[in-house]
Order: sequence, then structure tokens, then C-alpha cells
Amino acid sequence: MNSLPVSPPGDPLAIVGEWFDEAIRQAVQRHPNAMTLATVDTESRPSARVVLIKNLSRTEGYATFYSHYESRKSIELDGNPHAAGVLHWDRLGRQVRFEGRVVRCPDDESDAYFATRPTGSQLNAWVSEQSRPLNDLDELERRTAEKAQDLGLTADYADGKAAQRAVRIPRPLFWGGYRLWFTAVELWSEGKDRFHERLRYERALTAMDVYAFSTGPWSHQRLQP
Repeated sequence: MNSLPVSPPGDPLAIVGEWFDEAIRQAVQRHPNAMTLATVDTESRPSARVVLIKNLSRTEGYATFYSHYESRKSIELDGNPHAAGVLHWDRLGRQVRFEGRVVRCPDDESDAYFATRPTGSQLNAWVSEQSRPLNDLDELERRTAEKAQDLGLTADYADGKAAQRAVRIPRPLFWGGYRLWFTAVELWSEGKDRFHERLRYERALTAMDVYAFSTGPWSHQRLQP
């Protein structure tokens, strides 16, 4: 059933969590955790790209994704930490919209996630100057081979045999996680004759430190399709 509850819960994350889990469980698409993330630069020009949600906090209310800290999205977030995200599961007829503030994850959290990545992905984080121009596709391969040699990796790293390596690849300090803390969550459920259901929640955030916020109560209202 796609319909939203007649009596909505006080916290939208209960529904978001159920929808998120169902999308993953049913494998509705290759990456059911794919979120379109929109940012703006200092001249208010928008840009959007798809990132993968690696953690959805259902208690505090934020989504975690990872990136190069010198990528276009990161530069824009440094200038304006406000962002918006969208999850769309077409086969389920559902959509979730997020709006909020973005902060970096604590270093230990980024370290822990980086350690779970395949060897090739770890090397990519080291050698790719994300969003920068590239003249030669072979350049990245050369950089990767050189970095692997510097780290003492054997040639089998390319086959994903990370367990056979004797060295731990450290996380580069210019790569890590972000938390999108929600100030607004909108739930969308596909309806007959385009009478879609929309339920919007909003709350206030108050910064506690560079990583977290204290959160106010949610308020909600239904919106016309």
C-alpha cells in the first residue's frame, strides 16, 4: 500500500525508515539508497548529483554520504551548508524529499567507513582529484599503480583480494563523510489520477558542535498534489 497514514505520526522518520528498508529489501533498483543531492554555489547557481546514503539516522534525523572534500559539492557546501536531497523509488510509487544543514562526519566515523571499502575504491579516493579536469584516462591508472606501490600492495589488489594485503590503507584527510541533518522531510505517495499524497514535516535545528544539532519538535501538514 502506498497511502500515507490517515493520522500521521509525530515523527516522519518512522515512515522514512520503513520505506527505506522496504526499498532495500525488495531491491527495487540497483542502488535503492541513491539520493539526488542539490547544492548551490556562492552565486546561488544550483547543481545536483547522485550520492549513496550509507547511514540513515532514524533517531536524530540525518543521512550520511561520503565524498572528496575538494569536490564541487564540497566546495559549494563549504560556502553554503544548506542542501536538499531526494529519494525516488518508482516501482514503489514513493518519494522522500529532505532539506537541511550539512556538516562533516567525525574523523573516526569516516575512518571506520573507509576501512570497509574495497581496495580499489580506497585507492581511487587517494588518486582522484574529484571534479577536476582530466586530459588522459590512463592518468588515473598510472596514479593508482604508483600509489599501490607506495603502499606496498601486490598486483592482486586489482582483483579485490584485500584480505591478502599486509598493509592497511589509511583514509586520506581530504576524503570523508557528511551528515545532512533534516530541517524538513516531505513524504510523497503516488495516487490514482495523479491525486498524489504529500505530507510535509518541519523542525528547527540548533548547533551543539561542528558535527551535531539539538532538534526541535516536528510539525506537519498535508500538501496538495
